[in-house]
Amino acid sequence: MNIEKLHTIGILGGMSSAATGEYYKLINQKVKEIRGGYTIAEILISSVNFANIEYFVRNDLWDEAGMYLGTKARQLELAGASCIFLGTNTMHRVRDQIKSTISIPFIDIFETTAQEIKKDKKKNIGILGTYTVMTDDFYKKSFSQYGISLISPLEEEKQEINRIIWDEMTNHQFLLSSKNYFIKVIQHLEERGAEGVILGCTEIKMLIHQTDVPNINLYDTTTLHCDLAAKICTDLIDPNIYLK
Repeated sequence: MNIEKLHTIGILGGMSSAATGEYYKLINQKVKEIRGGYTIAEILISSVNFANIEYFVRNDLWDEAGMYLGTKARQLELAGASCIFLGTNTMHRVRDQIKSTISIPFIDIFETTAQEIKKDKKKNIGILGTYTVMTDDFYKKSFSQYGISLISPLEEEKQEINRIIWDEMTNHQFLLSSKNYFIKVIQHLEERGAEGVILGCTEIKMLIHQTDVPNINLYDTTTLHCDLAAKICTDLIDPNIYLK
């Protein structure tokens, strides 16, 4: 038989294990849809210790986080990955440090999401994620490069969303009370002018779905990232068109 050729996708995971499992599932589902039969993706996963990531974020140790993840990314490249997907929004804060350690494409979750928003010709977008994602200028600047202005929740809402993500969702807990809270925050963002809302944490898609808020577009970074990974894996998109 002829060996089916696929690009090997490298995933920096473990941030959290819930999100990494979702990446593995969604990429394989999409590859199977594209190729059919028994085909699934060829994937290399470096699942890091989430306790280290939590320590870096809580203590504002971004340089240390960048060095840690950069080392893991380089290991994926040496193992044969064609490109790198970082399976987390928060840790894109150190994407430049990761890029500096590899010579293969780094597929940016922000660029992937921004391109989808631009297709819909929307500019004012709500953002949900960890406290870092919702407050750090780095994330606002990342989207402003594509002409997108981010609208963050109110301070009290940001604190509660952050708690739900860290204390519940990263531990595979998806509670109805938390789902209802997210729906309320999304409605508040819409009232404040949001034309859509970015689910800017890779676990949120397991709590909130488009059918929960049918009147406003949700841009799920996890699904968009995984769809692109499947297209690269199956050679529908050349990973080298993305900046390294």
